[in-house]
Amino acid sequence: MTMTRDDAQVVFHVVGMTDTNLLPRLLEHFCLRDVVPDRVAAERHGDEMRVTIAIRRDACPEWEAVARKLGQIFVVKSVLASVSDGVAAAADDQGTEALQTAAG
Repeated sequence: MTMTRDDAQVVFHVVGMTDTNLLPRLLEHFCLRDVVPDRVAAERHGDEMRVTIAIRRDACPEWEAVARKLGQIFVVKSVLASVSDGVAAAADDQGTEALQTAAG
């Protein structure tokens, strides 16, 4: 399936401490913007949780601000947000931009 600009995605890759409040705190920032993620996945690796949240870029044009907010959550260690730019990304990965934030 070829992506078009309308279905370009933003994928947030979050590493946080294993904490019962991590997932609700992450999802809260999408709820506040009335954005329902297309995909949410979480895995525990010892004392860390790795969470991936994917949304349509047009559903959340302020995705960079969301990435910064996620990085400010006290149980989050790092956030990497990447945008696939649809057709170009499907062709050769040149249509991808990323924003990485470190908690702290």
